[in-house]
Amino acid sequence: MDKMEAKHQKLRSNIWKIYLFEVLAGMFFSVPIMVLFWQDNGLSLTEVMILQSIFAILAVILEVPTGYFADVYGRKKALIIAAITGAIAISAYSLGHNFLQFLIAEIFFALSVSFTSGTVSAIVYDTLQEIGEEKNYKKVWGNVLFYGMIALALSNILGGFIAKIDLRYALYASIPFFVLMIPLAFVLQEPQRHKLIFEKGYLKELLKIIKVALIQNKKLRWIIIYSGVIYAFNQSALWLYQPYFKLSGLDIAYFGIVFASFQVVAAFSSKYAHKLEEKLGQKYSLVMLIFLVAGSYFLMSNFVFLFSFSFCFIQQFVRGFKNAVVTDYINQLTESNMRATVLSAESFVGRLLYAAIIPIFGWIADVYTLGQALTVMGATTLISGIIILIILKKDKVL
Repeated sequence: MDKMEAKHQKLRSNIWKIYLFEVLAGMFFSVPIMVLFWQDNGLSLTEVMILQSIFAILAVILEVPTGYFADVYGRKKALIIAAITGAIAISAYSLGHNFLQFLIAEIFFALSVSFTSGTVSAIVYDTLQEIGEEKNYKKVWGNVLFYGMIALALSNILGGFIAKIDLRYALYASIPFFVLMIPLAFVLQEPQRHKLIFEKGYLKELLKIIKVALIQNKKLRWIIIYSGVIYAFNQSALWLYQPYFKLSGLDIAYFGIVFASFQVVAAFSSKYAHKLEEKLGQKYSLVMLIFLVAGSYFLMSNFVFLFSFSFCFIQQFVRGFKNAVVTDYINQLTESNMRATVLSAESFVGRLLYAAIIPIFGWIADVYTLGQALTVMGATTLISGIIILIILKKDKVL
């Protein structure tokens, strides 16, 4: 075996390691009962929303700098930091009993999520590019998302049963899995970045990347904005799911199973996104997303019955499909040396919009009704998306 082949074999091992990394990250047993856990520890729903708004804002602030760190100092180092801060976060949450303690945990979670965002997809793409298999990115990245979501689905089901014994036990159960991510991050192989950017300083290079990727490149700019709109409006329903389930008459005992089914739908959507995208093409793949998200909210607001949670499956399909396909479009329009930063910028846009709109929808649900809040979400999603689609068509992206 020559040196090049040996190097490629080591790099190829990144793929299964990233699969395992995502599985471990998906062992989040407390997802279906998190609001109940916060309330059990004395938090009001207002405090819950404040906590999540702070998390979203922190993620926005940290998103691009952490992506730039990954571009300059390496994807591996970024994922090591992500794994360590993630383990600290889940441990802090498990031991927390009040708003301030949970806020500290959220800060570490924001660090972990920000160091992971963009970096995982960048290390996958750069690994495949170096071994000459970048054409397989959509398939491999779809598998990464698939395994992570299946793990999350299983942990959601188990979390419901664990929480019946004690809500806090559902958080304890995640600790060993998050800790195992640390040694796994250390054994990743750093793929080559084709042009390193140490020399001119952080701010100057960051501004240069923003100028090249988001100002000069119209196609990339509007793809990122469109992706951000899809993410923000699709994600906004998350904190309304539990009150919506109660409104529809679903027994709380089934919340974990429903949440698990969401992960399964999103997982298969990610896994087979490349096949569906090949049939639909880029134009229709992008266009359908905004109509699916808006349509799901109109259905949820107008048809409330025991199984109306099934409308949420549309949002889960969009979540899986978008993550697998839109990142590939962005990768194709981005150079290796700035890829993690640009992918982080995409997340930055989505989270910034998300942080801005969730308090508004929460206020509408409190002052008026949950159904009216969902109708407003559907209308604003549709209007925003159509405006951007018109711009994408004008700039010949569609």
